[in-house]
Amino acid sequence: MTQAEIINTAKAQLLRDFSCTEADFAAKDTIINKNIPFEGRRIYKSDGCFVKILCFMGKIIVSCDEKMIPFFENWLRGKTSAWLFQYDKLKELESELNKHGHTIADIHEYYLPTGNADTKPIDYALRWFDQQSIFQFETDDRITEAFAFDKTHPDMIAVGAYDGENLMGMAGASCDGEDLWQIGIDVFPPYKGRGVGSNLTRELKEAILAKNKVPFYGTVQSHMISKSVAIKAGFMPAWSELYTMKL
Repeated sequence: MTQAEIINTAKAQLLRDFSCTEADFAAKDTIINKNIPFEGRRIYKSDGCFVKILCFMGKIIVSCDEKMIPFFENWLRGKTSAWLFQYDKLKELESELNKHGHTIADIHEYYLPTGNADTKPIDYALRWFDQQSIFQFETDDRITEAFAFDKTHPDMIAVGAYDGENLMGMAGASCDGEDLWQIGIDVFPPYKGRGVGSNLTRELKEAILAKNKVPFYGTVQSHMISKSVAIKAGFMPAWSELYTMKL
């Protein structure tokens, strides 16, 4: 899969997620839409929230309750995606949301694969798990990120690092969209700092691409270790999302 194909696959999914047409995306840098549930969107707990905002490819896309459209038409005037999630702007948005009984719930950064990885040699065993064999880990409370165990985004494939019979860490991928699979990673304390996370993420990335699906990786702004794992595994920053919840 080429880099252009990866970007276009992600774009098609994000447009469905944010109630946006291809024509609007091509014609405008700032797009404000009423939140209409498009078929094929990724469905999370935030589905149908009061406001969600996407910054992608230099564009701002807002999907919101129609009561918020006049506010965004005014507030976004002169703003760019590069600086939209700065604290002073988030305070302004939060103030308006509070008037309607809502608040900012979270902001995530997402990464897409590139061809460049910078990982350490693997000196431990790897074991692969398919959709069914993943369920053996459902009661393993050490694993909090690799698996969703959620029918809405089923876990599809995983790879674990082993020191003999001891599990060092696990990377898993869930089918969040038809062609977008999200990677989650857990590395256990005795094995942190050895490059296990980036190696597992890289291996899983390549396996997903081989299935003609696009892997993506999510984290938050302050999680520097998670960002480092993504970059070393051959991912690049691609987009940011903000969503809201009721107060």
